Amino acid sequence: MGDSSSTPSLSPAEAEPSSPNLFEAESPPRASRRHRRARRLAGSPGTPPGAPPGAPPSAPPDALALGPASEDLLVTTNYDTEATRSDPPGTLSQYDLSTLYGNSDSVRPQSSRSDHVTPNLTNEESNSLMSLPDSKQDDSEEPPAKVRKLSSPKINDDTDGETCPICLDTWGNSGEHRLVALKCGHLFGAQCVERWLKAQPSRERTCPTCKSKAALKDIRFIYAKRLVAADSSQITALQKQVDSLQTEKSRVELELQNCKIAHRACIMQLEVLRSSLMKPQVAKEQPVRRTWRFALEKNLEISKEGGCRVMTYNCRTYELYVSQKSVNYLFPGYGIRKVSCVDNKAGQFLHLHPKPIRDLTYSQPRDLLLSAGLDGAARVVERGVPGLAVHCGLPLWSCSWDHLRTNEFYVGGVGGVVQQYDVRNPSHYIQRLTAPGDMSPVVSLRSTEYGLLSCQLNSCWLWVANMRQWEPRALPLEGPFMSLSYDEESHRALVSCRAGGGERGRLALCRVRASAPGGEVVLEPEQSFPGSGRATLMSRAAWVRAPGALWAAAHSEGEAALRLHGLEGARSVSLPAAEPALDVCALQLNGDTVLAALSEWRLRLYKAITTTT
Repeated sequence: MGDSSSTPSLSPAEAEPSSPNLFEAESPPRASRRHRRARRLAGSPGTPPGAPPGAPPSAPPDALALGPASEDLLVTTNYDTEATRSDPPGTLSQYDLSTLYGNSDSVRPQSSRSDHVTPNLTNEESNSLMSLPDSKQDDSEEPPAKVRKLSSPKINDDTDGETCPICLDTWGNSGEHRLVALKCGHLFGAQCVERWLKAQPSRERTCPTCKSKAALKDIRFIYAKRLVAADSSQITALQKQVDSLQTEKSRVELELQNCKIAHRACIMQLEVLRSSLMKPQVAKEQPVRRTWRFALEKNLEISKEGGCRVMTYNCRTYELYVSQKSVNYLFPGYGIRKVSCVDNKAGQFLHLHPKPIRDLTYSQPRDLLLSAGLDGAARVVERGVPGLAVHCGLPLWSCSWDHLRTNEFYVGGVGGVVQQYDVRNPSHYIQRLTAPGDMSPVVSLRSTEYGLLSCQLNSCWLWVANMRQWEPRALPLEGPFMSLSYDEESHRALVSCRAGGGERGRLALCRVRASAPGGEVVLEPEQSFPGSGRATLMSRAAWVRAPGALWAAAHSEGEAALRLHGLEGARSVSLPAAEPALDVCALQLNGDTVLAALSEWRLRLYKAITTTT
């Protein structure tokens, strides 16, 4: 070190090109000349005594006296002093690196960026930095040393939703830089977005991200500890797909339920056809003598306020439709109550008329229910949903679907008027029939293959269609009458005659057939059964059929019983009934015969049980 021929120490920028480079880019040429001037001034009077030529000055105050032209010397002296005072041998401080370029902002002494510069050097690198070139190398033009650029820190994609897009700084849950959102949905720091909006005219203020219109009043505080932007487009698409599949599933389940109901109806029809085909074979064999009895299965309360009058049976859904008064005081009037014959429970109530319902009838081919009320309207219920309303202009007492044309129906009302309608054009009736000489209400209507049976309080008629012209034919029976029912298998009409004038009521049977020579319709009275001695209520009679047995059922008010008059060898049955049965209906359910009797408040269900003798 004391030998004058030894190589003096060099600054980091004077290192030989063979030494490891700390930076990739070359330093500016001005920096190289600055370093050479510093080396030439190393032998100035400011050099401490005993030091070799080219050694750096001992103190930085000597450089201050050089004036403006000695700026390069001041920079070099500060570097050497700082390197001698604080850094270990072979180490470059961040401050020294900044003085090499004359720009302290390019390298900041922060802990976050110190990782990108190698803090320690090897022994060979320190020796090469301490060695000085000879006098020949001082005058030669050396190429500038290559300098490695400080690599900027990589942007972390995980913090994309945690920083303000204006200042690129993290936001917080409170304070001036808390998390806020504009009406377009983009998120910012509160202080940044306020300054952004205030810097623009009030009419030209826009969102910094999407340039949509924005105002200071649109700023909304967002309360979140950590905001992570998630792509929910796929989740939304999958949710829509789930909803569509749920809708399709509901539709398929409904179709499946309808198919099951239609399947059961077809099975019942198949059993009927099979039994009709087996009748000739059974007739040849010795018939088994069977007797029947009826057991009460269910006594169901329909309405506490009363108002029940008529009912009909839906063979598709195995439900009874019972007319009753509405129990909802907000919607007064009358409607039907669905009663399941499978579990014997009351179901949905449908409001139909503002006034009492006088008749109900069901059409199996189209699954339509028709109701007639005293309000002068006929309502059509399609598959359990109220639909068409036909205003007939007169109070209605009865209704019936056409036997052949499923789109047409008949209604009967006061004045002995019968009107024919088509559901496809219900604005006006097709035909209007009026019985000659009788203005009493039409209490029952039944469409048959022979014509239309009409029962009024004082007369009964068979309307025969001849070239779309109806001809009335009176039934050979004496009134007054209460109801009429028709059995399609035996082609017989059951007419309930009311007691009056000191005579008892009766049930009259009349067969309807076509004569052989001319094809004229003939009405033949067959049999009659005694009825009740008094009749204060108008009860309706019905046919009850079981395998090998047939009954004519009607309520006897004098005996307080439901009488079943046996036909075709069947034994008559009497069922006690404390409440008068206003309507009677027979139905087939899973091969069993069920008899339903309706009073003003309750519905009684009986099951036919056979015993062999």
